[in-house]
Amino acid sequence: MLPRASGSLLLATFLLSVPAGSLCRAQGALQSEPISVRYHFGDDPDGGKGWAKPGLDDRSWQAALQGRWPVPAFESGGFLWVRISAPVRSDTAEPLALRIGSLNHVWMAEEVFVNGVSVGSFGRLPPSPFVPGIPLDRVFDLPSGLTRPGAVAHVALRIWYPPFARQAGGQEAGARAATAPNSAGPTAIEAMKKQPGGFDAASLTFDQSRTLRADDAAAREQARLRNVLPITLNCLILVIGIMILLLARSSRSLDLYLYGALLATLPWITLFFEAIDARLLNLSETQCSWLQVISQIPAMIVTIEFIWRINGIRDVWFKRLTYTAMALFNAGVLIAFTPIQPHASAAIALVGYRVSLQTFDTFTILANLFVVFFKRRRRLIAFAMMLVPIASLSEGFRNTSQSADLFDLAFFFASFVLTAVLAHQAWKEWRARDALQAEFEAARELQQRLVAPPVDVPGFHIESVYKPARHVGGDFFHVCPDEEGGILVVVGDVSGKGLRAAMTVNSVMGALRTMPPLPPARILADLNRGLIGQMQGGFVTCCAARIAQDGNVTIANAGHLPPYLGGAEAPAPAGLPLGIVAGVEYEERSFLLRSTSSLTFLSDGVVEARNQSGELFGFDRTRQISRYRAEAIAQAAQAFGQEDDITVLTLTCAPAEVVHA
Repeated sequence: MLPRASGSLLLATFLLSVPAGSLCRAQGALQSEPISVRYHFGDDPDGGKGWAKPGLDDRSWQAALQGRWPVPAFESGGFLWVRISAPVRSDTAEPLALRIGSLNHVWMAEEVFVNGVSVGSFGRLPPSPFVPGIPLDRVFDLPSGLTRPGAVAHVALRIWYPPFARQAGGQEAGARAATAPNSAGPTAIEAMKKQPGGFDAASLTFDQSRTLRADDAAAREQARLRNVLPITLNCLILVIGIMILLLARSSRSLDLYLYGALLATLPWITLFFEAIDARLLNLSETQCSWLQVISQIPAMIVTIEFIWRINGIRDVWFKRLTYTAMALFNAGVLIAFTPIQPHASAAIALVGYRVSLQTFDTFTILANLFVVFFKRRRRLIAFAMMLVPIASLSEGFRNTSQSADLFDLAFFFASFVLTAVLAHQAWKEWRARDALQAEFEAARELQQRLVAPPVDVPGFHIESVYKPARHVGGDFFHVCPDEEGGILVVVGDVSGKGLRAAMTVNSVMGALRTMPPLPPARILADLNRGLIGQMQGGFVTCCAARIAQDGNVTIANAGHLPPYLGGAEAPAPAGLPLGIVAGVEYEERSFLLRSTSSLTFLSDGVVEARNQSGELFGFDRTRQISRYRAEAIAQAAQAFGQEDDITVLTLTCAPAEVVHA
């Protein structure tokens, strides 16, 4: 797995989750003090050189300094043999086992020999290497009689370090440290300190197999228990993020959307680390690197967008530089941690991905500092989000345990602040949504009262259907009997949808209800005069018709909204829509409505219904169904794919006894 610094990357993306915790902590202590530790670079794959044999004269091998040996140079083959002589506890009993613990967090695969006999391996060595994603203590059962309590056992480790685990120049540095005068003195120790990560070590414990297996099982169970709470909290954060995204989608709040996206993407990275630490995933380091990059790219993108958009930062070039650092980091991780053979690009990437991470941390700190000192909004969030990249940058100046504590504290505080702000923001949005929902319901009830279904008038049979596309709609109709036994019908459609169109409908319906009986052309002219200057770029299409008791129809039309008669458009002159030009005079035309025919008024919502493939319902289908009842016409258009408000009104001349029947 990547060093803790690169885990900080994920949380240098300001993870809102509980930190990955102790991902790569060594387990076990040096319980069997080794008599000697010697190492040699190179390999003995078939055992022909006898490097695993206990009787080998290894005095020509380099002596490890305080039990530590240098990692092979980057450009080498990566193989190294370590021979350790260690006493077996005298107060134990057979069957015996060997436990090896890695004190340094160096990724490798190894084969273990005890007294010249192979007892097992950790990972898989080339030609098909498999380097586990997390260094673990490992227990190897020993064959009966291989060694005995109180004896000195000769352990040989055949180790292969992948390119990303090698420190360039490590071999030469180790040789200089080992041959320095008084190799245990200050000179050698200072030489090792100048090569961080360039040395490896292992602790050996010989004990009864049952005891070591029980200790190993307890350690693994402790690792799982240690990660139960972080995994649970991250799953909870993930669920909260998804809920916030759903709420943001309905409320159309950018702030809420960014908060939700942050919570929905970032926990995946921490869950990934926790699952490895809890031994729930057994992946190679290369696989872990790929999965880490795949999971962290969306999180880093959301983080950058969060910082810039939530604070209204307009500096595009600085944002692009931050994206560049992000891209270089992720590319560097893949290039550095993927190959099993060293090459120049991997060597550059090993340095480049760390520099890119530090650059990313620096840019995010600067962006948040800009918010704190110049934007002066959401300063608490900006301050909290600076803590994690600051902890990441300070890692090089502190030891591992201090860095882990600093990271944990930074993550906890950032998580607490951001979650608290998110909860407050979500509560406000929820309250606002409830208030808006109540207002929509009130507007819906008002519109239903204004556009109420008409009742039958003596001599006429009327059916109507009104289906708004949203809570409230922009269609309207008005039916009113006149003093001569006829009936006046006005059907219209306001451009647009939603609350603004509904407010125009309310104005038109109020004017129609107070308007005295007038010819259709006069009605349209008066409505046009009242709507001039009120439409804000919109318009109203409207059809007004007066049907006399004998079936004579007088009709005027504003826009193309003619009724249908006998399966065809009724003859109605088209005039300008209402609310566009003042002083428009509208024409009237007359025709006869027979008792066997129906006059059908439709809004554009029927013609403009659209299916999933984008096809319109169209005029041809509308003409074919115009003979149907109002409810059947509306259902056909709605089933095809409603996009606009649908209004259908059918009117038939009929004697009173027919209407009653």
